[in-house]
Amino acid sequence: MAQMDPQIGGGFTEGEIKLAGFWVRHGRTAQRVGYGLLIGVNAVLWLYVLWGILDAFAISYPRESRLTQEIAFNQQTLDALERDRPQNIASGNPLVFEITDNRYDMVVDLENQNEQWWAEFNYRFNLSGEQTPLRNGFIMPQTKIALTELGFRPKAQGNARAQLEVENIRWHRLNPAQIGESYKNYELNRFNVAFENADFDNTLVLGSQTIGRSSFDVVNRGAFGYWSLDLAVKIYRGGTVLGVNKITLTQLVPGESRHVEMDWFEKLPTVTRTEIIPVINLVDPDTFLPTEFFRSVPSGT
Repeated sequence: MAQMDPQIGGGFTEGEIKLAGFWVRHGRTAQRVGYGLLIGVNAVLWLYVLWGILDAFAISYPRESRLTQEIAFNQQTLDALERDRPQNIASGNPLVFEITDNRYDMVVDLENQNEQWWAEFNYRFNLSGEQTPLRNGFIMPQTKIALTELGFRPKAQGNARAQLEVENIRWHRLNPAQIGESYKNYELNRFNVAFENADFDNTLVLGSQTIGRSSFDVVNRGAFGYWSLDLAVKIYRGGTVLGVNKITLTQLVPGESRHVEMDWFEKLPTVTRTEIIPVINLVDPDTFLPTEFFRSVPSGT
């Protein structure tokens, strides 16, 4: 009996031969399954791509577009609110003047550039660590004023430097029904007061002392009278402020011309200019004299 050659079969193992037989019997089925898997994966990928396109242009885009529009609208609203809110009051540097008996006068300029807002506040000066009494103040739209503290006597003497301290600011928006479109036009209509014939005389002798005297005329050319009118008075030599004072006029009627004199007991150099700054709240109805009052009072009294 002939003996079989052990090399027949190409040296494949029994497992490899079984696998080859399985492939011969089921190869076409395996190919179909593989093709199906590839088609399925490809279909899933295409569905993902199509969903992304649909979401980008039909679902998310309108929503994101609306969101972008809302953000832009909200930003415009915030910008409008920012433009409409009151801007801070501008403050100059406080000035300090040493006067008689170890006392000091202080003044600081404020400016409100807002067109539709005026403010009330409390203020004091801090003079080298010592606080002056708390005062009430206000400033009208598009107006410059001078805040003062006069005759303050600190406990400690020395290098006097002042800082302005402001607290409890209350902003008020103008009422168009009362003011109209422009506060400046409203002011021109209700406050036509002129300051004329300003002069300064530094040759007056009081006892053994030579003093200075400011004088000017307050002329009410308008149709409104006022219960009280505060005037801050600053005297200058060139562009330098030499001193500050304050006076309150009461019951200033239409057509009245009132002469005002203020004495300065400090030794002052030559005064070249006098600045008179009115401080009056024209949106407060209680500022104005009633018509029946000044009709019964002769002007100039």
